[in-house]
Amino acid sequence: MMFSHNRPVVSVVVPMYNNSRFIGNTIRSILGQSFSDFELLIYDDHSTDDSVELASSFSDSRIKIFRSPVNLGPEKNWNRAISDVRGRYVKLVCGDDILFSECLEKQVGVLENPVHAGISLVSCQRTIIDPEGKPLIKKVNFMSGGRIEPVDVIRKMIRMGTNIIGEPVCGLYPAELIGKINGYSAVVPYTIDLDFWMQLLKHGDLYMIDEPLCAFRISNLSWSSRIGELRHSQFLEFMEQAASDKSHEVTDLDMFIGRINSAVQSMTSLMGFKLFANHE
Repeated sequence: MMFSHNRPVVSVVVPMYNNSRFIGNTIRSILGQSFSDFELLIYDDHSTDDSVELASSFSDSRIKIFRSPVNLGPEKNWNRAISDVRGRYVKLVCGDDILFSECLEKQVGVLENPVHAGISLVSCQRTIIDPEGKPLIKKVNFMSGGRIEPVDVIRKMIRMGTNIIGEPVCGLYPAELIGKINGYSAVVPYTIDLDFWMQLLKHGDLYMIDEPLCAFRISNLSWSSRIGELRHSQFLEFMEQAASDKSHEVTDLDMFIGRINSAVQSMTSLMGFKLFANHE
């Protein structure tokens, strides 16, 4: 990965596939950031709707759009999206999610502060929104704010039985770490983001900003909803993989509690996705 001397501070990458219903709002939320030193790279995964035309309608020198001649699928398209960034920091925003106006400013502020040396991932709380952008949950709060060591993050995530760090839209991380990790892996599709976060946490601590700075959208068009019924089995697989790494210090009690909580979280999520599928 080559960096320009005039590189932006942040690379915001947007993997996009048939997001015509939402991509306009996603792009506007990124362009409306209080922090303006970023590039916006949009990677279309051979959409069959007018997503590319809508994205191309924005006139801003920071935007670049790349089209794939074939459909790669989320894993390959996400890895393509982070393969040629110029920024010091990277944020991946799916083509239906939203950044609140101070998201980049506050997350960059953490990573640029010398006091926070050794942070490999900054995340934030998020709001859950419906297809119309209406808040369903104004603040998903599984973790307190501040600096947290990886072992504490992973053990709590297993006990909670769910993603306590957040979806890709929640995170910002140093671009230099991309060459030190294996990228996104959809071997266990539901935990593609958790696997990526864990790879980053091999290289430093997590810093959680305890306020919602972005919105994660749920709809029957989202990838999350399409794999919802596999959630429990796939999170159990993630737990087993995490526990197999002795450096994570996962106990039998952690696993026992996590299995119960994962089942509950899965049923709740599945009911929510089916509710939206019936109303859309």
